Amino acid sequence: MTAHRPHHAAGPAAGTTDGGGATRRRPNVVVGLLAVLAVLLAVVSAGAFLPSVPWWGHVGGYAAAWAPWMVVLGLAVTVAAAVALMRRGSVTRVVAVAGGLLAAGLSFAVVTQQLRVAQEHAVGIRIVELFRVTPGDVAPDVDAQYGDDEGDPQNLSLWLPEGGPDGPAPVVVLVHGGGWVSGERTQRTTASHAAWFAGQGYLAVSIDYPLSSDERHRWDAVEPQVACALAWVGEHAADHGGDPGRVFLAGDSAGGNLALEVAYRTASGDLDPECEGSVPPVSAVSTLYPVASPVGAYDNDDPVMGDVGRSLAEQYTGGSPEQHPDRYAAITPAGHVTPGAPPTLMVVGASDHLVPPAGAEELAGVLTGAGVAHELVVLPAATHVFDAAPGGVGTQLWRELTVRMFDHS
Repeated sequence: MTAHRPHHAAGPAAGTTDGGGATRRRPNVVVGLLAVLAVLLAVVSAGAFLPSVPWWGHVGGYAAAWAPWMVVLGLAVTVAAAVALMRRGSVTRVVAVAGGLLAAGLSFAVVTQQLRVAQEHAVGIRIVELFRVTPGDVAPDVDAQYGDDEGDPQNLSLWLPEGGPDGPAPVVVLVHGGGWVSGERTQRTTASHAAWFAGQGYLAVSIDYPLSSDERHRWDAVEPQVACALAWVGEHAADHGGDPGRVFLAGDSAGGNLALEVAYRTASGDLDPECEGSVPPVSAVSTLYPVASPVGAYDNDDPVMGDVGRSLAEQYTGGSPEQHPDRYAAITPAGHVTPGAPPTLMVVGASDHLVPPAGAEELAGVLTGAGVAHELVVLPAATHVFDAAPGGVGTQLWRELTVRMFDHS
């Protein structure tokens, strides 16, 4: 009699194999994602050193503002991939480690270059602030109307001074950017700067102004409206703890153009406000990546951002420099520089694709010729709106240099 052995299904063994396969597949997917992330970080980081390459250089320039975070991410990917590589070697794991190291190294080089510029200007950078992601509470304390433009109310917001010295606080009036066609007084970066100045003991005032479009070209109306805002400040600053005798201007991009224009024209006496009241003198003007040369911004040959700059300039002026040379001359700060112009600070990005830094360099030459105190700082690897990083090197550098200049003006 033959004994029949029971037939056992290979379920447990197969299950173990299947389970092991699934277990192996999951790490493979994770390692694959790490490799993709590492390569992406490396490519973006490399773009900061290739500013002339369309798109690649643009993305790298914007990422440079967040370079400290890129270092952290690159190192985190490197460590995770290295742990996986020690368990089992593979091409994917090697790529992940190499990509993470490259991203961290390139980003660290960007941070180092920018910190060196800060050191050259004796500005101490707070390392913890470099990793700030949000500016915190930047809501204004007071809103008011300062004027009217063809039936449209023109408003401003105030951030009241905190913890400053006894007596009236100096006043800084901020003019937002947006290519003369967009933006508003409480937009994120502008409000962040205003709140920071208030924390340094300033009465910070951020203003709106008439915006242009394809149908409305407001090149001749904006500066008189900004002058009206200054007149409002001169009349009402004391009501909010400010000193109308110490008024400063600050602006970024198109707002930087307006700040320079109004500061210089006020000093030369050829700017009449679009309202009643007297305009207080501007003690100093500080700008971030200003449109110092509207013609230069229009002639920008960048294959990506050049068309954007031309469109903005045409909406503001109504056409090209060839069509309206008088209008472009009227909005060019260098044409309004006099020996009595206020001290000027310009901090620009070396890789700015929208507003070429050459315009600020040309203006600096004119200021030198006129004997006007000024400082031009070119930030390596930085592009337009590098102050979008609330605690980035560029943001801290501009703020500290601004307060230093204001304190001595």
